[in-house]
Amino acid sequence: MPTLRPGTVRRYAVGAASIGVTALLWQWAVTGPLADKPFATVPEILGRLRDFAGDPLFWSSLGETFRVATIGLVISVVLGVAAGLMVGQSDLAYRSTRVLVEFLKPIPPIVILPLLVLVLGPTGDMGIFLVAFGGVFPLITQTAHGVHDVDPVAAETARSFRLTRWQRIRTLVAPTALPFVATGVRISASAALVIALVSEIIGGAPGLGKDLVLAQTTGDYPAIYALVATFGVLGVLVNAVLAAIERRALFWHPSVRSEVTA
Repeated sequence: MPTLRPGTVRRYAVGAASIGVTALLWQWAVTGPLADKPFATVPEILGRLRDFAGDPLFWSSLGETFRVATIGLVISVVLGVAAGLMVGQSDLAYRSTRVLVEFLKPIPPIVILPLLVLVLGPTGDMGIFLVAFGGVFPLITQTAHGVHDVDPVAAETARSFRLTRWQRIRTLVAPTALPFVATGVRISASAALVIALVSEIIGGAPGLGKDLVLAQTTGDYPAIYALVATFGVLGVLVNAVLAAIERRALFWHPSVRSEVTA
C-alpha cells in the first residue's frame, strides 16, 4: 500500500483546514453581518449540492461544459504546439511573429462573442471556438520560447552528426520545449473552463453557465452558490490531473524532481 510523503500530507491538511475555516467564516458572515443580503448558508449550499447529485440535468450540464472546454483545449494544444514548433525553429519567423502573437494574446475571446452568436448561434460549437481562440496564443508563445531556448552548442552538435529533422525534434527540441508546453497547457486549461462558462452565461449556450443564469433569474441563491462551488471543484480537479500528468511526463526535469523530493 503506497504511503504519502510528509510534504503531501501537510499540503492536504493545510488545504482541508483552509476549506473548513472558509466555510466557518462564510457561515458566520451570512448569518450575522450579511444576514439581510442575498447569500446562502453553508447547509443550504450543501443541501443544493446533494440535490444536484441526483439530478440528471445537472450532470448533463456539467458534462456539456466539460466537453466544450476539453475539445476547445485539445484544438488549441494541437494548433498552438504545431505553430510554436514552426515559429521557434526559424529566427526570422520567431522575430517577425512575436509582436503579432503578443498583440493577439491579451485580447479576450469574449469580444468576438456577439459575432459568433450570429454565425454559430448559442451552441456548444460557439463555446469550443472561443476556448480554442483563447488558448492557442499562450501555447504558441510558450512552445516557440521553448524551441528557441535550445542550447546553440547542442543544436550545432546535432547538425555536425547530421541528425535528421525528426531526430533533432525528438532528442533535442522536445525535451527542451516540453516544460514550456506543459506550462502553456496549464494556463490554457484554466482559461478554457472560464471561457466555456462565460460563453454559456453571455451567449446562452447549454451548460453550467446557462443553469447559473436560470438560478439567478428565479432567485435560487443556494443553487447559484452550489453551481459556483461545483465549478471551483471542477477547476481544482482539472488542475490536479494536469499536474499529475506533468510530473510523470517531466520526471527528469529539475523543477519536478525538486517538487517530488520536497
